[in-house]
Amino acid sequence: MTHWRTWLLPALVAAAQLVYWPGLDLSVRAVAGLAVTAVVCGALCLRLRRPVVAAAVVTSGLALGTWAVPQQEYFAPGDALLVVSFAESIALFNVALRCSRRTTVLVAAGMLAAQAVLVLGDEPLDMLVSVAFYAMVVALGRVRRRWLDERSAAAHRLAEAEQARRDAAAAEQRRLARELHDVTAHHLTSIVVNATAAQFVGKPELEAEALAFAERTGRETLVALHQLVSVLPAPAETATLGDLADDFRHLGQAVRLSESGSPPPEQAEALHGIAREALTNTLRYAPGATVTVSQTYDETGATLVVADDGPAVPSGAAQGLGGGRGLSGMRDRAAAFGGTVTAGPRESGGWQVRAVLPAGAAPARLRVWLRSQAVLDAGLVLVALLLPLAGVAALVEEDGAAPAAVALTLLAMVAHAAPLLWRRQRPWTVLAAVAVTGWLGPLLLATEVLAPADAWMFLFSTGADLAAVYAVAAYGKRPVLTWLGPVVSLLSAALSLGALLVAGNDTAGHALTLFLFMTVLSGFVLALPFAGSWLAGFPTRRRRERRLAGEQNAVAVLSAETQLRARDERARVAAGLQAGVLSAAARVPQAAGDNDLDGVIEAARDALAAMRGLLDGLRPAQEVSSSPSA
Repeated sequence: MTHWRTWLLPALVAAAQLVYWPGLDLSVRAVAGLAVTAVVCGALCLRLRRPVVAAAVVTSGLALGTWAVPQQEYFAPGDALLVVSFAESIALFNVALRCSRRTTVLVAAGMLAAQAVLVLGDEPLDMLVSVAFYAMVVALGRVRRRWLDERSAAAHRLAEAEQARRDAAAAEQRRLARELHDVTAHHLTSIVVNATAAQFVGKPELEAEALAFAERTGRETLVALHQLVSVLPAPAETATLGDLADDFRHLGQAVRLSESGSPPPEQAEALHGIAREALTNTLRYAPGATVTVSQTYDETGATLVVADDGPAVPSGAAQGLGGGRGLSGMRDRAAAFGGTVTAGPRESGGWQVRAVLPAGAAPARLRVWLRSQAVLDAGLVLVALLLPLAGVAALVEEDGAAPAAVALTLLAMVAHAAPLLWRRQRPWTVLAAVAVTGWLGPLLLATEVLAPADAWMFLFSTGADLAAVYAVAAYGKRPVLTWLGPVVSLLSAALSLGALLVAGNDTAGHALTLFLFMTVLSGFVLALPFAGSWLAGFPTRRRRERRLAGEQNAVAVLSAETQLRARDERARVAAGLQAGVLSAAARVPQAAGDNDLDGVIEAARDALAAMRGLLDGLRPAQEVSSSPSA
């Protein structure tokens, strides 16, 4: 069923066009005009689903109607389809709203080309007006599109926050499991492998070195575990791949490292975690192997490859140490950046892990002067200059003013309105600039550049002042002080108009009295428009702030609930660690201090077993049953 909003606007346009045609006879050309109206308004019904098609049909229909519809005595040439011609603006607005920037530019260019053919031979000003008008319509459509995109993004953020709230406990479980597995693999497994190897060789110096390593690493393990389970964990120290490679060289691995490029800190941290896990697996399953670690980063992203050539010594000491989370943890780290991890045997022997993280997409940045808001601000400047420029044209046509006077007058008017281009970014500065440049007209009269009789041209320049007052109310900092904007601007404008109105009058001996009277009169006349501009801008600001505050508060509430759930999960895991893992891990440095190598191995294995049981309790049942030992 067609939604009523699809056909209501075209129906209103058609009805308005029929009302605009009083006494239209039923000649063939009149019937053609009715047919053009029907086609154009019918095409508007496609504007929501097929905006480009709607724009093409509307433009073609209006071009045909300009030739087919008769000009009657009560119509100026080309005005018979005046009302329905607004359908072209509606169609272009929907193209800008729903299509890409490139498509919008092409459609607007096509409309301008058709318009150029229709006005061929007429005043060139008509074409310039069309260009400005179409630019304004496109800018309005793009601004509306941006507003809708922002609301959609806000709704998406709220949905993500809601999803994060629902999944907070599970997400924290995954994070803790990954961190616990890193501790398991990197610390405790290293202790077992190193101590078992020293025991197997049987040399006293190697056993002493293994005991020292077990005592030092055991204490590091306890610190890492305590940091992990604290409610506010301490930030991890930044480590490089070079440091990581040195650590594993001390454990007997032959590690060759090559690096090219520097990935962003977040990606570097993820790659470090993946490399640590892959190197730990080589220590566990291929001790003594030669391992090549290669990391590259360029405009396409980051690539990490960890490859070994197979075990150089028996790896029986590592049996039973796997927790089943190595590969899944690496994949989780890569997936957080939209990347992938692959692992498998090499054709030449050994094992290889390859991680690829794509480069983050940089947000597209348009030049300021190409933004739709800037186009709207430029259109506002042109509107503010419309009446003053019409006065200058009349001055040139009727009075034949000197070119220098005309040029200075134009510069004064442009200088008065041009600051509006920055009304969103610096509204208070714009208000001050508009107030100051409002005195350029009286200055030209005082210096006799303009004749006093021409002072009336500047009486229509207050449009820029009204726009500046609105900008302060809508965008200015310190909202409670924005009421000063209309007060200051009104005072300046009233004084300026008072000076202009007094100019040229033969008021010898009464100039000051007349000036004060005209200033007060101008103030009374302008008070209502200036107050209206402020009252229009301030509610706009309040609505915008309330909307943004509402969106932010909703996300903040969900984020707070997410943190509470994550904290509760950390507390639960902390209890599990304290019940078994920490006590077993604490025996490792104690046994090492007592020179008990068997006790070190037993304590480390007990800690590994307790942590593996805790990790299995964190995983969903189907993951526990199906995950491979990695």
